[in-house]
Amino acid sequence: MIKADFHTHTTYCDGKNTIEEMYEAAVDKGMKAIGFSGHSHTSFDESYCMSRHDTAKYIREVLMLNKTTKETIEIYLGIETDSFTDMTDMDRFDYVLGSVHYVLKDGCYLPVDESADLFKKNVSEYYGWDYCAFCCDYFKEAAYFADDKDVSIIGHIDLVTKFNENDCIFDTANKKYVSAVNEALYRLAAADKILEINTGAISRGYRKTPYPSEDILVKWRKLGGRIIFSGDAHSTDGLCFAFEDARKIAIDSGFKTAMVLKDGVFEDVSL
Repeated sequence: MIKADFHTHTTYCDGKNTIEEMYEAAVDKGMKAIGFSGHSHTSFDESYCMSRHDTAKYIREVLMLNKTTKETIEIYLGIETDSFTDMTDMDRFDYVLGSVHYVLKDGCYLPVDESADLFKKNVSEYYGWDYCAFCCDYFKEAAYFADDKDVSIIGHIDLVTKFNENDCIFDTANKKYVSAVNEALYRLAAADKILEINTGAISRGYRKTPYPSEDILVKWRKLGGRIIFSGDAHSTDGLCFAFEDARKIAIDSGFKTAMVLKDGVFEDVSL
């Protein structure tokens, strides 16, 4: 079983635990590696992301922890960059995770995953109840990460389905939706990005299944894409959450390996 998690959040952004607490929990769980990936700064919404000042503090604290710890667990300094971030200097991070949390429509940044009610309200007001049109814009934004040389991991590729488990709001079999998904996957696979199997919505009680859907995983495998397991942990409980379930889904989708960071390099680990 893989015991490494590179998608984690702390009190520097919207997490519940400190860096030290997350690290200690990782040690207690017998993890081999932990990567911190605080949300990058966005000028239009600082409610969930790190401020510029806190980003500098976050970097210093992770680097200091890595320097002073006596445990054998590997510690990595990462960041989860939003597609609309105003940060540009990514060279200081060990890895960058790219995620879409907003859709820009008519000059307004519309949250994708804040709440089901707000999701429906925005689709109503800005898209005339056309959920697939909203999703198309979302996946177009995700596809742009194919051209971002700094981004290695793509976060929760179908986050737009957070409140749509079992297609309770919109139909993911709709041709427009499927076409938008396929276009994003083709571009990201061609750019050799790593797609995460993200269990965060399960640990926080929003879903019973991880991102992405098994349909997307099968397509990704056929494209030769690589995967990584992510807890998207916003608390110590979320670290490596339900990774065994994620492993079974990956195997059922045809994958034989998943990626981990080891000695600073992404490498395959057998499932």
